[in-house]
Amino acid sequence: MNPPLKQFPVILKSILMFSLLMVFMSVVSYFGYLSLHGLFGVEKPEKVVEGVFTGANDIKAFLFYQAITSLGSFLLTAYLFSALESGKPLEHLRLKSPVGIKFIVLGIFAMVAAQFFIEFLVEVNSKLPFPASVVDEYQKKIAAITNALMDFKDVPRLLFTTFVLAIVPAFAEEFFFRGLFLGDMLKNKVNPVFAIALSGLFFALAHFEFNNTLAIWVLGSFLGYLYYVSGSLWVPIVAHFTNNFLTVLLKYLFNIGVISTDFAEAATPWYLTLTSMLLFSGCIYLFYKWRIAPSFEEPEVEMVSDNELPDS
Repeated sequence: MNPPLKQFPVILKSILMFSLLMVFMSVVSYFGYLSLHGLFGVEKPEKVVEGVFTGANDIKAFLFYQAITSLGSFLLTAYLFSALESGKPLEHLRLKSPVGIKFIVLGIFAMVAAQFFIEFLVEVNSKLPFPASVVDEYQKKIAAITNALMDFKDVPRLLFTTFVLAIVPAFAEEFFFRGLFLGDMLKNKVNPVFAIALSGLFFALAHFEFNNTLAIWVLGSFLGYLYYVSGSLWVPIVAHFTNNFLTVLLKYLFNIGVISTDFAEAATPWYLTLTSMLLFSGCIYLFYKWRIAPSFEEPEVEMVSDNELPDS
């Protein structure tokens, strides 16, 4: 059977994939909302969904809700849409493409090296003009939710938080934004620089973090660059996980007193920012030197004609 979306133009496919994402997100979030009372005993699930925590299990319920919403929207959309486009979703998303270990190792190092540079971008973003009355209120709410989620000292919460905030986004968001959205543009011969920047921008906008938009855009574009030069979705998945896990791990180490500095709140000295920028730039150059010029051609689907079907 010929995949029904195979011959659609890339613009139409992009509209359809984001439409399907919105449908899945609405359906999954609704059923996730309904499950909060039964699974966690939450009396006011609407408050938990909004990030207002009053009960003992509210934070666990919120993390659960975030996980299933992300998996049921980004990941499910990417897999189903890839199946409708190619008939071979794993190949289409480049999950079966071989990848050298040096790409994985350098991707991890690049994410570690970029942390102070990312903080610098957040600082730059804060200087940009936005409607203060709208943005400030929203960012205060986001900050309050983040502080509540990161306020833990036990290993089980560390593992659960890591799963929801690092592992789930690394897979779900990379499946959709790099494997599907960026991959489709590259398969349809869209200019790689434009495709990488556009997918990074959509990635940033999807987070609804106005004060971090610039940093997330750069991060998303870098993840797209990793996907392009390596030809494998596993490289941006590992790099994405590394970035998110560092945030969780450093907060945990601060909470239990292993480190004395809360890096999320501390000001970064200029020389660390400069070092971070130089190391990150060096990693980008190495990726460019190591690039394998992968082909993003659509995987062929074996067709079976009517006269080749076995007799019943």
